[in-house]
Amino acid sequence: MMKRATTLTVLLFTCIAVAYGQPREITGTVTDATTGTPLPSVNIIIKGTLTGTITDFDGLYSINASPGDTLVYSFIGYLPQQVGVTSNTTILDVALAEDVALLDDIVVVGYGSQRRAEITGSVASVDVAQADVGQVASPQELLQGRISGVNVIPNSGEPGAGTSIQIRGTSSISAGNEPLYVIDGIPINNTNMTPGGADQGGVAASNTTDPLAMINPQDIKSIQVLKDAAATAIYGSEGANGVVLVETKRGQAGLVQVEYSG
Repeated sequence: MMKRATTLTVLLFTCIAVAYGQPREITGTVTDATTGTPLPSVNIIIKGTLTGTITDFDGLYSINASPGDTLVYSFIGYLPQQVGVTSNTTILDVALAEDVALLDDIVVVGYGSQRRAEITGSVASVDVAQADVGQVASPQELLQGRISGVNVIPNSGEPGAGTSIQIRGTSSISAGNEPLYVIDGIPINNTNMTPGGADQGGVAASNTTDPLAMINPQDIKSIQVLKDAAATAIYGSEGANGVVLVETKRGQAGLVQVEYSG
């Protein structure tokens, strides 16, 4: 009797162990933790193995796993999640949280983008909010004394008179040294806009008119300066003396906001 009881006990524990470790079908749904939207094509694998599956279009999945296994849920743009399988587990619904990471500053260069720390060319920016203080008559005056290597020299004190800008000094003796101006993606030719002929004194006019003087400095959103010849890869030979990129303000979605400056 003792031997029979011992044998039955051993068989009982063996059956329990076999039943405990036997794989079973586990089903569930994978959703977005914020919106609750089902996530399709989520990878689900048993940790430490090559056994896995993916969710269907409705976020549903089915996999055979044993108690003690760990299911790993992973999806692009979401944090991976691990869930253990117990002896009572038959349904596992999982909600994945979005992987929100801090992004480094990027700068659009030509037809791509780079991290600011990886740019080999020289790109400078002007804080228009701080530069547009006082008596500012033209966009060129927003650059004066605010970017290293950029010299802004008014040709005269006449209102609207031309302004000579040199980026990193004089680059040519016979050719021009003016940079290329691009306003909202449109190149602007900084040439003499003064009508020909003689002035009131009978002498031909010598002061040129600034073509950018037609823009209100308070309408400018941002100014970027490309200070080296790398700009020729985007704008050709016209950008050999540097490029001044001007972006103006435009309407935005939302409530109406009125500002006054006087």
